[in-house]
Amino acid sequence: MRIGIIGGYGHESIKQLPGVKLAWACDDFDQQALVRAKAAGVGDTYLDMDSLMQDFSPDLIYIGSAYALNGALAVRALERGFDVVSEKPLAVDRAVFNDLCRLTASGERRLIGEFTMRWMEPFQRARKLIQSGAIGCPVMIQAQKTYKFGAHRPDFYKERRYFGGIIPWVGSHAIDFVAWCTGLRFESVIATHGNRCFPEISEMEDHAIMQFRMTGGVHCLITSDFLRPSGASSHSDDRLRVTGSEGVIEIRNQEVFLCDAHKEYHWLCDCELPTGGDLAKAIVTAAQGQPHSEITTQECLHVTAAAMAARDAADHGGQLFEVPEIPSSKEHSVYPNSKPAAHQTVSAHRQSGL
Repeated sequence: MRIGIIGGYGHESIKQLPGVKLAWACDDFDQQALVRAKAAGVGDTYLDMDSLMQDFSPDLIYIGSAYALNGALAVRALERGFDVVSEKPLAVDRAVFNDLCRLTASGERRLIGEFTMRWMEPFQRARKLIQSGAIGCPVMIQAQKTYKFGAHRPDFYKERRYFGGIIPWVGSHAIDFVAWCTGLRFESVIATHGNRCFPEISEMEDHAIMQFRMTGGVHCLITSDFLRPSGASSHSDDRLRVTGSEGVIEIRNQEVFLCDAHKEYHWLCDCELPTGGDLAKAIVTAAQGQPHSEITTQECLHVTAAAMAARDAADHGGQLFEVPEIPSSKEHSVYPNSKPAAHQTVSAHRQSGL
């Protein structure tokens, strides 16, 4: 298999994929791709994306540029007939997003984002428990994604036109694992964001708060930030709490907690992502359209649409923004097609005595 890599940011999982031939191309932003290629021992390099697509003839394009530029690069690859894997965000611009939807609507070409947290054991376990009905019907959801800012971030964080916003970059992880675990979709959002701690990077937000309405009237509060203290034992702190009609499930650090009418349960999980190329294989096979994949183009576009709506709501002073529906495709989604309204399900459970 031949994979063409575009840009010099991200691409962490693809380096572990065995048995592939890689080539690297610059992205019209900088020449960081050449530095990354040399460090990875990749000899096939190109100064531009078009040359790679024509001369290397890849089976798949893998994009990781300055975050706000990923979408336009994905459009170029899809227009040339390539399936695409992209670092998040998949898009931060409405016109580019609409092009991505148009180019993938038939299902003949796929676009998969690196929303990797759904493969972590705590979220896999929570999904199975929620989908099995362990907490009844979800009523209220709280989630967080927080990072240490660290000693250095790329210079493009200083400009929104390249960075794209903390919600599409950091918040999209939590948006994805909420949808993944619950099977619910986002319908509308109000949000706010700001920069309180990094005035020297004035166009970058360091925190954001999003309040979504989801399928059936379920309320969801998501926070994201760069404010995890440097003395913390891990780079990120990712949490999820889903309150249901019959119980509550929580993810905190490596632990999953479940409380229902009978007792409390507790599991200690492995929080590391799959290794040995397994994660990259799962993402690449999804981009190739393999059946029963754990992630689909439609899901990735839905998460992107929700993140863009939340960022736009925050940019407009907390106005309510609708999350646009994604045109259906021939892909099989891991989200259920529909869910009964929360109040209807709760009422039915109470009437049946369950």
